[in-house]
This record gives sequence, structure tokens and C-alpha cells, in this order.
Amino acid sequence: MAQFILRTDNPEIPPPYDFPGVTIQSFRLPATLSNLQTLCDQLLNIGDPDERGFEYIAFTDFVDMEIVTYPKMEFAEAPYSGWGFASQQEFYFRFFVWKLVYVSGVLFPEPLPEFCIPFIFVDNSWSMISGRNVIGFPKAMAEFSPPAVLNANPFKISISTPVLAKHDPTTKLQMTEFVRIDPWPQGKPQLPNGVWPWVDLGVQLGDPVLNDYLELLQAAVPDAFALVELKQFRDAGSMTDACYQAVVATRFSPRNIGAPEALPPVRVTVNSFASLDIPGSLGLPANPIAPILQYAVGMDLGAGSAENLFVNS
Repeated sequence: MAQFILRTDNPEIPPPYDFPGVTIQSFRLPATLSNLQTLCDQLLNIGDPDERGFEYIAFTDFVDMEIVTYPKMEFAEAPYSGWGFASQQEFYFRFFVWKLVYVSGVLFPEPLPEFCIPFIFVDNSWSMISGRNVIGFPKAMAEFSPPAVLNANPFKISISTPVLAKHDPTTKLQMTEFVRIDPWPQGKPQLPNGVWPWVDLGVQLGDPVLNDYLELLQAAVPDAFALVELKQFRDAGSMTDACYQAVVATRFSPRNIGAPEALPPVRVTVNSFASLDIPGSLGLPANPIAPILQYAVGMDLGAGSAENLFVNS
């Protein structure tokens, strides 16, 4: 394998990272299970199943839409730990997935579910480039209004990203609002049961083994979790080929998790465009969407090692 050429102006900084004092504003939205499974098949179940040796399944009919405020993003290992730190706001949709591993031709579940983030947006370019190129997060740039969304008063938030409204030679790529969170006086504050990110997993699955695993998870909440993503680079000489494609798992460890706090009731609008169809991809209901639950929680968060689960050659 070729050695990475290190340049001090290259923002592709590898994990581990440390994120002290983050605040997460979480909104659980109804979604369509078959749409989430399609995303699993497109992003995680790549290549030849026999070579890959595992299969990912979606098993919940909701997604967690979250805004994360990072006051300090630290590079946790030398030489990068001496370079400085960054800050950002991040916005994403995540859903639960379960990894099933082939053993003698039979699929067996791993002990814990994981998470997949098919859409993620940040207002920090170094974070976007590192996230995409190093660990495979599909990060895009975003603008937040108000610029500091934490403790926004009134609780009205708009998020914009560059989109093509339609595919047409006359269409210009431009920064456009794609998510809006509006106050909803008729609603009631909703708080979760359980510890983030293992919140309100009271689902009944058709597979009794997975149900048993969920009960074990609820009885002994794990102190770490993994995000699994598709990392890929398009081949410069081809319209269709990737020169690199892998499924990557990144481990996260939350610490000092605070008690959840109620957020003001809201309605959520998620818009669709030719270049960004989040509602169609996730199978969201029609706008405006009433969150199933919503809350804010603070913690320290560490991002540890990343692992190539499968490289599609």
C-alpha cells in the first residue's frame, strides 16, 4: 500500500478525535423501512456477498434528525494534536442498522446494532473533507440560520446547502433551504426513554434472536457505538467506475452524558430537489412532519479508530 503524503495544508486528518462539550438537538421522524433497507443495499451491501461476508439490514421505521454543536473539535493524536482545534455545527439523518455475518452459509447477527448516516452536513470545510475522504461520511457544506442554532430564540431553524432544483441546462447550483424547523404551539414537549443514542428502542422484530439482543441492550446500555458508511472515490478516467470503494466502521464513545432536556414543540419541513431528495430516500411523510420525540442532550464525545470492514476490489 502506498504511503500517504502528508502536507500541513491538507485537512485530511485521521481519527482519533475528541469532542468535549457537544450538544445534540434530536428529532425523531417517521420513515419507511423499505426505503432504509434500499439505502443499506446501496451503501453497505456492496460487492460480492461471499467476499464481503456480511449483510446489513435496517430494522426501524424512523430516522433521527440531529443538530450537533461542537464548541471544540480536537485532533487527538500527534502530530495533529499540536496543530490546534476547530468548531462546527453539524446536521444529519441517522438510522439503526444490524450487521449479520455469514457463518457456514448462515447469517448470524452481531451483538449490537450500529448506525448509518446517509445524509450529513457541516459548516466547516476541514470537517467536510476529512469526513468524506478519511472515514467515508458523505458530508456536504451547509449554512445555518440563525448561525448559532443552539438555544435559538425563537426556536426557528433553517438549514441550507447547494442544490440543483431540477436537472436542466439552465439550472444554477445555489445555496437553498432544504430543512426548516418551525415552532408548533399546539404540540407538547416529548422526552426520550433511555440513554443517547440508544433511545426508545421499544420495537418488536420478526426475528426472535434480534429481539433477544435488543432486550440485552436495554438491560445493559453499551458505552460505545459504531457508525458504518460507504467510502468511495470516483475513477478520474471513467464515468461509472470507482477507483476505491470500501465499507468503513468508525467507533464513537460518549462520556458524561447529561439528562435530556425538553425542546419546544416543532414541525419539520424537509424539501426535495433533483440533486437532493432526502424525503424520497428516507420515505418521510408529507410536510410538515411532526417529530415522534424531540430533546436536547449534552456530552463529551470521542471518535476512536476506524476500520475497513470490506474493500470492494
